Amino acid sequence: MPDLFTFGEAMALFMSSDTDSVKTARKYEMSAAGAEGNVAVAAKRLGLDVHFVTKLGDDFLGDNVISQFQSEGIDTTPFIRSENYTGALVRNRGQEEPLDVTYLRRCAAASTFEPKDIDENILAKSRWLHVTGITVALSDSARDSVAHALAIARKHQIQTSFDLNIRRKLWSPEKASTTLRELARDVRLITGGVDEYELVFGSKDPDENLRIATSKNIQTAIMTAGPELVRVLDNGVRFDFEPEVVKTVDPVGSGDAFISGTICGLLGGLDIRQAIKQGSRCGAMVAATMGDWAGMASGVNGILA
Repeated sequence: MPDLFTFGEAMALFMSSDTDSVKTARKYEMSAAGAEGNVAVAAKRLGLDVHFVTKLGDDFLGDNVISQFQSEGIDTTPFIRSENYTGALVRNRGQEEPLDVTYLRRCAAASTFEPKDIDENILAKSRWLHVTGITVALSDSARDSVAHALAIARKHQIQTSFDLNIRRKLWSPEKASTTLRELARDVRLITGGVDEYELVFGSKDPDENLRIATSKNIQTAIMTAGPELVRVLDNGVRFDFEPEVVKTVDPVGSGDAFISGTICGLLGGLDIRQAIKQGSRCGAMVAATMGDWAGMASGVNGILA
């Protein structure tokens, strides 16, 4: 029985290595990236049984991405190959220059996600479903896949988390707001940044947005602000959490480590405050190293060692 079921786009990440600008770089290091894949790897390192589904092109780049997940112990047999190409992103390290990301994902394999790609038999036996707004933004069929997975989770009373994770390069603010407002309901936990909550729930007041979110049958609403204060509304109880502060080497992937560490903590028996504390530690570890999951530590039964 999987502890965590998640699905979404896994991409090839090309990071400039000779200069800190894509404009001038001639050499790149390749790794794997993608929010749901990051969450899956973090949960696997924390000792949980993970079922992760992605769609990749039937190409060598897809083979390379698969091998990287295999090296992390992720079961890649559920991965789906497509006639469409494997998605990619190109970025700099963001050490000397502002972080710059170029997506090569329009019409990529993951945009062909459709509801039939979600195995209800496996999801029905899982303990937790995690979805993000990134998959929703990829295409109409991918959005329908997320809606379908959420419906299955409700049907089988599976705990669910929804990371708003708005990528503004993928869709307009208007479409993101309308679509995510419709989907973000009836889940155990929702997370997102201050600006993402504002876009989806409509208020300039962060606390009001937490209240609006939890009014949609959401037990726990977590609002992040990078390294700053985390606002939480859990079962009507409002509290703040001061995240662990580290020297940031690479912020990309730290949010995924945060939510994965929090989910794993809850599945491992921690209360919400302890789970968020663990999530903060996981996020800090990843932020302090270069790469989406390079700094993630290991654990047992969802708890950091």
